[in-house]
Amino acid sequence: MKKYQIYFFVLKAIVLAQVVFLAAGFEVAKSPLFAAVDGLFKLSLGLFLGIYFWLFTPKGIDWEDGIIISIGGFLILTEIHFAPLIKFYETRDWTVSQAASALKNGQETSQSQTPQ
Repeated sequence: MKKYQIYFFVLKAIVLAQVVFLAAGFEVAKSPLFAAVDGLFKLSLGLFLGIYFWLFTPKGIDWEDGIIISIGGFLILTEIHFAPLIKFYETRDWTVSQAASALKNGQETSQSQTPQ
């Protein structure tokens, strides 16, 4: 497979995952998984449109139209919702720190209880 075919296959898989998440009732504001999939789709589509049409305007499209399409691609990047992802990572960091402190406290307790 060529690189662009793999790229479009990944985009199709991402869209399918979004449809499945929407059918399951996930929302962007509540699910970091949906936000990650949505963000990845918008990131890949926005970068593709922005870079490709900026640098390589296809035949049959005026240069000015290519610039407008590329600006539209870059505007898609501004639509990525980062708040659910940031909240997920903050929760994950808090959970990891709590687990690490519990593990550390557990090791200190077990060392003090071992007979010498």
